[in-house]
Amino acid sequence: MHPSDDPFYARLFTLSDAELFHYIHHYSRYKVDAVHAALAELRTRGVPVSNDALSEIERYFTRQEAQQSRLYHGDPRWLRWLAYAILTIGLCSAVVIYVTASPTPQHPLGYDPFASKKYVRDLELYGGKINILAVEFRQWFERLWRGQNLSYTLAFLTIILSSIFWFIGSHSAPNLDTHAEKHNTP
Repeated sequence: MHPSDDPFYARLFTLSDAELFHYIHHYSRYKVDAVHAALAELRTRGVPVSNDALSEIERYFTRQEAQQSRLYHGDPRWLRWLAYAILTIGLCSAVVIYVTASPTPQHPLGYDPFASKKYVRDLELYGGKINILAVEFRQWFERLWRGQNLSYTLAFLTIILSSIFWFIGSHSAPNLDTHAEKHNTP
């Protein structure tokens, strides 16, 4: 939508200076575009606006934009603690599973069917190369969830998940830290 099609911009020229100053003094109630349009209209009319008011408006909207662009809007320290907890619990669980895991069971048929050329040829005959790949993938995926392989899988997933939480928490923190520093400076 073009700004001239918006009813606000259409009636902007009919507003008095006092009404335009209302947008500037109560900028937190309005969208950034409305405040900037009111400022532009006041400049067009030659009405001065103090530099302090302009810088305060700019700081407010910059801070709002930074907060909206953050990945996580809560306290990032919680995400980092959650990442540490997931990492600790997940790796400890992986070690327990590794130590207590029973050896991988043998094939129920007593031999590996993929060792037989006839079996592989029949798979390819009925489903093509994709059938062989699908069966190999399914068997590999099932092996991930048994015995000591389960401990490796759990450790890998734990590291990935805790890294994601830590990444989000650590990249949300600088915004909060700089925001706190701005308010603590005299």
